Amino acid sequence: MNIYENEELDQKLETITDLMGDFILDVVLMSLKKINNESLIFQEFNEVRLETAKEDIHIKKEPDF
Repeated sequence: MNIYENEELDQKLETITDLMGDFILDVVLMSLKKINNESLIFQEFNEVRLETAKEDIHIKKEPDF
């Protein structure tokens, strides 16, 4: 029996292939969303760190009386 001659099996394989493709696209989408979210968190962290560093420099530049 040639598996490519069985239409029912061919339809099942096509369905499985489509579902696997959808699954892979979903995983890629979730990964991109996570990367974007982590990037936003890092940007916020970096901005706070920069502000703190500027404040520290400003405090150090003030003369000690």
